[in-house]
Amino acid sequence: MALVQELTLFLKELFRVVFVGGKAFYGWMTVLTALVVLGIWAYLFQWREGLFVTNMRDQVSWGFYISNFTFLVGVAAAAVLLIIPAYLYSFKAIKKIVVFGEFLAVSAITAALLFISADFGRPERFWHAIPGLGSLNFPNSVLAWDMLVLNGYLGLNLFISFYVGYHRYMGKEPKKALVLPFILLSIPWAAGLHTVTAFVYNGLAARPFWNASILAPRFLASAFCSGPALMIILFQVLRKVTDFKIENKAIAKLAEMIAYAMAINLFLLGAEIFKEYYSDTHHLLPMQYLYQGLHGHKGLMPWIWTATIFNIIGFLLFLTPKTRNNLLTLNIGCLLIFAGVWIEKGMGLIIPGFIPDTLGEIYEYMPSQLEVMIGGGIWAFSAMLYTMLARAAIALDTGRLRHPDAPPIVHDEEEGPRARDIMSTKVIAVKPETSIEEVSKLLVAHRISGLPVVDGEGKIIGVLSESDIIFREIHHEPRLVEKLGDMILPRNLRASDRTGNNVGEIMTSPPLTAREEAPLKELIQMITERKIKRIIVVDRENRPVGVISRIDIVKALEHITA
Repeated sequence: MALVQELTLFLKELFRVVFVGGKAFYGWMTVLTALVVLGIWAYLFQWREGLFVTNMRDQVSWGFYISNFTFLVGVAAAAVLLIIPAYLYSFKAIKKIVVFGEFLAVSAITAALLFISADFGRPERFWHAIPGLGSLNFPNSVLAWDMLVLNGYLGLNLFISFYVGYHRYMGKEPKKALVLPFILLSIPWAAGLHTVTAFVYNGLAARPFWNASILAPRFLASAFCSGPALMIILFQVLRKVTDFKIENKAIAKLAEMIAYAMAINLFLLGAEIFKEYYSDTHHLLPMQYLYQGLHGHKGLMPWIWTATIFNIIGFLLFLTPKTRNNLLTLNIGCLLIFAGVWIEKGMGLIIPGFIPDTLGEIYEYMPSQLEVMIGGGIWAFSAMLYTMLARAAIALDTGRLRHPDAPPIVHDEEEGPRARDIMSTKVIAVKPETSIEEVSKLLVAHRISGLPVVDGEGKIIGVLSESDIIFREIHHEPRLVEKLGDMILPRNLRASDRTGNNVGEIMTSPPLTAREEAPLKELIQMITERKIKRIIVVDRENRPVGVISRIDIVKALEHITA
């Protein structure tokens, strides 16, 4: 019964953070929903009439659907570019956002699988492609390997993100011994994912345009351009429309990696073009059709030259630090590279592989309106899925989605110095039974204005300051209190009993404390709003480990502005 109640509570809160938002959110989801509905209608028509309603024919049996599938597999594989710096090199700025890369992989793989489903002539037989259920012709078929790595990579990212998310919801630390091996496994799996997809084409000897040994490296290089380019745009949108903080240095690191990957991608493409044109065999015909046109057929030529120009300009923008670090030129470069790779690795890769066909015939393919509608619906569904996953991740990070019994969130992002960095670790504490005379001597001897009060287990239960001792003394002089008023004793404390012979009777309780991880901004807010002179810093067991005074904060601010 308790489990059902916990699950009901979680689902209720999850529904709230995922589906409740402002006008912009509802407008965005309305547009996506309309595109999804339109795509479903087009797909149902295709299902009823058959693939004949598309522009695919026997000569070109793979088209718009498989082009998008190939591109999206690369976008999913690019999540590894967040995992490597986050977990292998402990890059904190990227570690905070790695979950968004994993959710992008989930959304991209889901869309890729939907594009495969759209390309099936008999979609009710899709279960044959599911590992463990269907007849995959494993291990002889490369397509069987592709389905295994696709579903395996999807499962890995789902497990990692939901395992970490569950512990975040419960306020617990994930068990590294359990989750870290899966995180590390996802790194070679991502490379293997796109490599196997390249082998699907590379192994077709009768298609010379694909039958190149550098096809797999080209796939990976282009994936490590388009995926991070999309991430950079998404991260800027997230930090603009939500309260989630994404540091510029995380975006800068991704941009730097794009520059390297695009350099490799252009080099490999150039090497392939040189090989075909220099050897000048009949294998040149597909590439000639793509870049120059063949026998008057030039359907893809404007597209591929547009993609080439986009990729070169994008590369130059990312190559120069000045333009790479400028948000305007950075975003322009991201859009150019994303669009350029989508053309080059989609239609620019798939269609020329069929032209001319094995009989020398040329059938120029362009997607039909129906194919575009179905493709738009799939992309919209992927965007909708990512939106919901991202909103859940942000809610978990900010504490809006959290178990009622979970402890408060302590953020690990770098926001300048923290309490542990500026506190004085010399802590002098007293017990409640300590006499006032003894405490007075401690304050004078150590030149301090207050100290924490702890119980028998060393946990803080109060704070005693010089003001508490002064209040105790002036309570013996009622006329002095009335005469000086708020200058000495606040009105809310005048009627309180501040007399006593030991610390426990006059201390201030409960004490105002901060955790070791508290950022400087929070400490300044506590000092100014509460009008206090010191903050006692405690560990997770509520034991005092340090003291921060106003002068400590002043020194920290001087260090920042120096």
